[in-house]
Amino acid sequence: MGAAPTADPMQTLDALRAPPPAPASAPSSSNTPLNDFWRNGLRFESADKAFSLAVGGRVQFDAVSYLTTTAMRRNVPGNNPLEDGVSFRRFRFDVGGTIYKNIEFYAQIDFVNGFVTSVADNRQSNVPAPTDLWVTYKDLPWVGNIRVGNQKPLYSFEHLTSSRFLTFLERSLGFDAFAEGFNNGFSPGITMFDTFAEKRGTWGVGVFKNTRSIFAYNVGRNETEVNGRVTYLPVYEDDGKLLVHVGLGAAARDLDQDQARFRARLDARNSPSAFSPLVADTGLFFGNHQQILVPELVAVMGSWSFQSEYYASWVGHAAAVGANNQRLADQGTVFMQSAYGEVAYFLTGEHREYNRETGTFTRVSPKTPVTWTRSGFTGCGGWQVAARYTYLDLNDKVVRGGQIHDMTLGLNWFLNPNMKIQSNYFLTARNAVGGAGDGLIHGFAVRTAIDF
Repeated sequence: MGAAPTADPMQTLDALRAPPPAPASAPSSSNTPLNDFWRNGLRFESADKAFSLAVGGRVQFDAVSYLTTTAMRRNVPGNNPLEDGVSFRRFRFDVGGTIYKNIEFYAQIDFVNGFVTSVADNRQSNVPAPTDLWVTYKDLPWVGNIRVGNQKPLYSFEHLTSSRFLTFLERSLGFDAFAEGFNNGFSPGITMFDTFAEKRGTWGVGVFKNTRSIFAYNVGRNETEVNGRVTYLPVYEDDGKLLVHVGLGAAARDLDQDQARFRARLDARNSPSAFSPLVADTGLFFGNHQQILVPELVAVMGSWSFQSEYYASWVGHAAAVGANNQRLADQGTVFMQSAYGEVAYFLTGEHREYNRETGTFTRVSPKTPVTWTRSGFTGCGGWQVAARYTYLDLNDKVVRGGQIHDMTLGLNWFLNPNMKIQSNYFLTARNAVGGAGDGLIHGFAVRTAIDF
């Protein structure tokens, strides 16, 4: 027999230098093809779903008209007068996706964030600013999911429901006063969250850096917020066409620079948010810490839906601001509150869609989307009518922010899953400190909204 072939020493050396093969179960990003498709937005996804990318955005354009007395127009605070206006309520672009199956990322920038650059001469500016900007580690042992970055604190059903899927143009006055603050409702922090009981319930806890900035940062000693939320569906039938949702959110925060201010804007805004007229405002006052409690009750019964929340807020060691920013006598704890209830009905047979992963409402898909050509229209889209009552009380001891009773009526036309036209009428009864700005404000607004 002939001698066995001798191995090439250079090939042997190359084999030793080569990296070990990846485990068979580990997804690989090397030249992984992504399939593109449309699912309420542009999506790219690998065949094994380990890698994905989504590009999206939302545009909401509002036209607003107010009817009230001259005295009211002169005495309502804010950086812009109580006059008719048009503005982009939101103009956001975002990108998000998944890498290696269990890591999610999301980055969203809003291009119509307004802030006041000089209080003395009412100088204003619009700048891009982040809203959601985070990384999530999914399906971790024992804890479920961990999210790090700029995100919404974990309380309030209406807060955690995306602005794309709201029944009315604006969330309630209580949200504006106690949840949105001066950071657009987003803060830098870390959260843990998951579902339980076969997705009948959700839970989440978070630790945040309390901030009044729209730019996702804070510098200061302590100034920490701890919050959490738990929800449950005692009733869930027919894929969510019949459901009852109960929830409870809570937060405890060390106030930024030992100061607090609660204010609320109208149900439709005539200018970017930081510039809009204020229907209630405590002004700045001192306080050491704040606690918030927000119980939730939501129901869907076919085309009918109901939603209600109560906001309770306590601020400890409250004190008025004196001359030269002096802290006056300690007034102990001050209490402020708000509540709203809303009911809605689809005239065309749709129902509110509910996301069991987040415990919130999600996108509505009309049964017959509106399409057209030069020769005519097909489909009528989805039509929804709604009504909401809101109460807000920002008065206690030295804090005098006013009391508000507010009624809003809405008509929504869903042309397709990605576009809707909303119209709102509201009547606000304002009982302000001093009385000069007391009275009624009528408002009518129309929004054209598209998201993808």
